[in-house]
Amino acid sequence: MAGSRADKLARLVRVQRQIERMTESELSLTLRAQVVTEETQAALVDAVGSFDPVHAAMSHQYALRFQRLSARAQQLTGVRAMQERRMLTEKTKADRLADQAAEAAEDEDRIAEDEALLDLIEASLGARASSY
Repeated sequence: MAGSRADKLARLVRVQRQIERMTESELSLTLRAQVVTEETQAALVDAVGSFDPVHAAMSHQYALRFQRLSARAQQLTGVRAMQERRMLTEKTKADRLADQAAEAAEDEDRIAEDEALLDLIEASLGARASSY
């Protein structure tokens, strides 16, 4: 594991971005479930408001189902809020790691340039000393 600090940070950035994508995926699944729940609730409201005798006979069952869907919608709202916060946290972590990786790469480039310049100066001084 003799990688440079910039390489290690870049690898961490890739891992953190993957975690960010996973949280986005979880959020999208929650949003889809929320949409399905809302559509089902709307369909139940339409069925209860219908004058069809079949729906009138099932109104009690519809009310129970609507109650469960309301609880599910409330639960999904809480899950969604939590996942949005988590996604924001993961994105912030990834952005900070990316900044640190960029700074580390700049530092390593600067150190390499400094060493190359020192080698050039030493070579120049060595050539000058040998000519005397």
